Amino acid sequence: MMKKIISLIKTDLNITYGLSALQYKFNNKRDRLQTILIAIALLSLIPTYIMIVSGLVKIYEAYIGIGQKTMFLLNGFIYAQLIVLLFGFLYVMSKYYFSNDLNVLVPLPLRPKDIVGAKFVTLMVNEYLTSLPIILPFIIIYGTRGKEGLLYWIYSFILIIFLPIIPLALASIIVMLFMKYTNIKGRKDLLRVVGYIILLIALLGFQFKIQSIAQQSVLKGEDFFLEMAQNSNILVRKLGLVFPPSMWAALSLGNYSSIGGVFNLLLFVGTSVIVFWIMIQLSEKLFFEGLIGGLEVATAGKHKEVKTEDLSKSSPPFLSIGLKEIKILLRTPVYLLNSVLGVLILPLVMVISTTMNGKEVLGELSMLTEGNSHIVSLVGIGIITMFGVMNCVGCTTFSREGKSFWIQRVMPIKARDQIFGRILSSLFVQIIGIISLLASLAFIINIDFENIFWITTLGLLGSVAMTELGMVIDIFRPLLDWDNPQKAMKQNLNVLIAMGIGALYLGGVGFLVYKLFKTGVNILAIYGIMGLIYIISSYGLYILLKNLIIRQFSILE
Repeated sequence: MMKKIISLIKTDLNITYGLSALQYKFNNKRDRLQTILIAIALLSLIPTYIMIVSGLVKIYEAYIGIGQKTMFLLNGFIYAQLIVLLFGFLYVMSKYYFSNDLNVLVPLPLRPKDIVGAKFVTLMVNEYLTSLPIILPFIIIYGTRGKEGLLYWIYSFILIIFLPIIPLALASIIVMLFMKYTNIKGRKDLLRVVGYIILLIALLGFQFKIQSIAQQSVLKGEDFFLEMAQNSNILVRKLGLVFPPSMWAALSLGNYSSIGGVFNLLLFVGTSVIVFWIMIQLSEKLFFEGLIGGLEVATAGKHKEVKTEDLSKSSPPFLSIGLKEIKILLRTPVYLLNSVLGVLILPLVMVISTTMNGKEVLGELSMLTEGNSHIVSLVGIGIITMFGVMNCVGCTTFSREGKSFWIQRVMPIKARDQIFGRILSSLFVQIIGIISLLASLAFIINIDFENIFWITTLGLLGSVAMTELGMVIDIFRPLLDWDNPQKAMKQNLNVLIAMGIGALYLGGVGFLVYKLFKTGVNILAIYGIMGLIYIISSYGLYILLKNLIIRQFSILE
């Protein structure tokens, strides 16, 4: 049985990361050039990463200054594990319930825990790619600056290996319970998406509330400063309540040469093993029941009837493309969560953080915006424009066609209609983002009609340019060979490339606006210049995109 599971893990890793396909690409001259270009694009992000790490060095020195350097490690473990937990929900839902290999795996003589265990290992590899860039700078800065011993590095290696297990196992348990008990006929996908958003809000609220309670308990303690001087772990023990496993990891490294360090390391590793074991045992009872609902095909009912007059209806091609894209986004939970969640998460965090910490913490922000409401408009425009690429709709629009892409190639639809229709679907998501951002701003500070007008108008104009930018990248290198819809969106490198280029574009516009603002240019003129830049960019990208679509549709296999 063990050989069977190991074979399953190897196959899953090969399919998920396309190791065979990667080898083929390195042997293919055209694909090799493309891979090199992607590597260069990733290397271009290194200066930004170095700048962030430099900032961490200063934070480490600040903690040294107050005698609480273990807090530095706690920050790293909390950030890494919370990121694994949040992304884990999306990855688990997609990997366990919506991957194409389930149709092959389920009929095989495999137990649910074999399938879940193999998929869990693959997800762990994926989560290392997410968590390592976060946790490594904290561990390396702490270890090298403090000249820690060999035992510190051995402990660090063990903690890194076990780091994703607890959050990923918790995400697996919650998702399996969720999929089982929302398996309601006819409305299961809608319920699951709505339920997931409610669950996310609850988790964020819980996290902010715990953090708020911990901070208040620190600040209100009468003997706090005396305790801090006597105990270098007092801050970690107080604030570690946000996520206890992170506290155990930080304390084990901060006290690695003592019995306390060994105890916390064993506590972290032991809890990871126990949580994983519980998850595997629960999968025997939960996995198939939630999965069967996901594989069900809806039976024909009165809503499925096709009438003769329906066949005679016609609509402009771009509108048909746009409606088709919107329907696919709404009906595929993985797509819906990735696109809509991308524009909802920031407004949600703003509202939940304000609710938990109180509006008094925004006092300085209110003073800054009072009498300068255009600052709110400019920041809002920037956020909405960035949402244009963060919603992942434009930069995955052709990749989402997958193996059905050939249908788009043979249909008599002009490139112009392909562009307009796909922009329409992106703007649909953007309007949701604009409504949620305006609502959150109205909850936090006072906004007026002028703010609403400029954020909506210029935000949508900027979104068109961002969507086209993403489409240019996606049609140039569409990811069409996937067995899991998650790969078309969250694991699509086009999203990362589009975000990087989009950030540079928005940074350039922002820098220009800042310079104009500092030189005293009228705010209406600044709005006009921004609108002009967005219109010219959109037109230029439209011409480029049109030519690329015609070319790629004729040569892609």
